[in-house]
Amino acid sequence: MVDSSAAGKSAHHKRPVRLNAFLASAGLGSRRSVEALIRAGTIAVNGRMVCDFGIRVNPERDVVTCDGRRVQPQLFRYVMLHKPCGYTCTRRDPHARHTIYELLPSGMRHIAHAGRLDEDSKGLLLLSNDGAWLNRVVHPRYETRKIYDVEVQGRPSHAALAKALQGVRSRGEWLKVEGIERLAGSGSSDRFRLVLREGRNREIRRIFGILGHPVVRLERIAIGDLHLGSLQAGKWRDLTVEEIAKF
Repeated sequence: MVDSSAAGKSAHHKRPVRLNAFLASAGLGSRRSVEALIRAGTIAVNGRMVCDFGIRVNPERDVVTCDGRRVQPQLFRYVMLHKPCGYTCTRRDPHARHTIYELLPSGMRHIAHAGRLDEDSKGLLLLSNDGAWLNRVVHPRYETRKIYDVEVQGRPSHAALAKALQGVRSRGEWLKVEGIERLAGSGSSDRFRLVLREGRNREIRRIFGILGHPVVRLERIAIGDLHLGSLQAGKWRDLTVEEIAKF
């Protein structure tokens, strides 16, 4: 670990929230299942049984109980990880040599990652147990920009790069990059900085494979306004309050 400040931990419930949302975020189940608990008369707020799952509660002031036991708000964690090559984005995989959760403390292995990087890729991953926040990061409608440094075999022509921008079809999907900047290359390979908006499964590798220039190295260096910076491969840190607020 590099920096485990308290900024990346948040109760996330400083304002009144809907009762069903609070119960779900506290780990009592999905919103649908906690609504069943409310209808069954097992939930009380400040000692009074409630049957309306839409009422609002303030977890800092109100006492919410389920079958007489107090429901505590869940602390959310927001983490940046620099994934090395050779690690898969799974919790358990009998075929994987290593998973990213080996890089995190055992108490943080319940948090989910926003999007994936394949085993042969490295770079920035964001993880959290705040599902709504993760959705803001990955859902296509938010068009979160992702930036990659990529090395490919050969020297793609201007026509090939134009095709990557216009889009190619692969396995019934339309794949394209939003921006391309050529970096320094060598005689046998070329390097680019690429921008994606959606980030489909292995999208960059599939695009350049179709163009005849297989990817040699791929590193994600930014998601939205969050950059890897000096975070070393295999290390992680909590996000600051300001960084969490960017999404």
